[in-house]
Amino acid sequence: MYGTIYIYEFKGDATGRIPWASDRDYIGCWREAGYSFLFFHRQKHDLFERLRLPYRSELAIRHEDWESGIPLRPIKIGRIGIYQPWNAPNEPGINIAIDPNMAFGSGFHFSTKGCLTLLDRLLSRWLPRRVLDLGTGTGILSLACLKMGAPCAVGVDDNDLALRTAANNGRINGLAERMLLIKARAEEMLPIETDLLVANIHYSALSLLVERPEFYGRRYYVLSGMIRGEAKAIEERLKGKLELVDAYCEEFWSTYLFSYKGLEAAPPA
Repeated sequence: MYGTIYIYEFKGDATGRIPWASDRDYIGCWREAGYSFLFFHRQKHDLFERLRLPYRSELAIRHEDWESGIPLRPIKIGRIGIYQPWNAPNEPGINIAIDPNMAFGSGFHFSTKGCLTLLDRLLSRWLPRRVLDLGTGTGILSLACLKMGAPCAVGVDDNDLALRTAANNGRINGLAERMLLIKARAEEMLPIETDLLVANIHYSALSLLVERPEFYGRRYYVLSGMIRGEAKAIEERLKGKLELVDAYCEEFWSTYLFSYKGLEAAPPA
C-alpha cells in the first residue's frame, strides 16, 4: 500500500551511485531530460547528507495525487475489474491486479478509463492476434487485452520504472509469458506487425506517430491522452486514412477507436 511518497531530484543518472536494492523504502527511479527522480516511502535527506549527494529538490506527496488525485481502490470499467493486490475482489470476472508503483495507469485517469472502455467494447466482439501497447506504463492496457482473450501483447516504454512496474504486474496476474516488454521510443517499435495498436500517450508524441507510414495497416487503433481540441486535430489528420468507429469522452479527455480503411471493420457494438 502507498501513503506519502518522497521524491528527490538529482541531476544526471543517480541510480548507479547508491546501493538502492538494500533500502526497503526505495520505490524506483524516473529518469527524464537529464534528471533522476528517486521515490521513497520515507524521508531520505539524512542519508543523502551522509553520502554527500546533494539533491536539487525534495517533494512529499500523497500517492493518489501523483496520477489521478483519487485514493487507490477497486473499480469496475465495463466488464473489467481493476484492483490492487491488497484489495483482491471476491467475485469472478475479468479482474486485473495493478500495483501502480509510480508509473502511469492505475485505471482512474480519464484517458486510461477511456482506453479500457473502448477495449472492452471492441474485444467483446473481436479478438486481436497481437496487441502493440505504446507507452505501456503499468501495463494495464496490455493486461486488459490479455485477460479478455488476446494471445499476446507487446508493451513499449522508454522508462525503466514503468517497465519494471509492468513486468511486476504481468507476474502478479500470471501473464508474464504472454506479455513482451521492450524499452524503446514508441516510433521505433511501429514496424512490429500487430492488428491492434493502443497508444495512451502525450499528444505531442501521438502527433509524430500518425505522420509515419509504418503507423498504418493495422485493423484497429485505440488512441488516447488527448484533450478535446487535440483529439479533433488528430481526427482531422486521420481523415481519409482511418475511420472513426467509437469514442469515449469524459471531462476534457477524449479516447478514439479507429479502424483502418483498407480492412473490413467489425460492426459497431
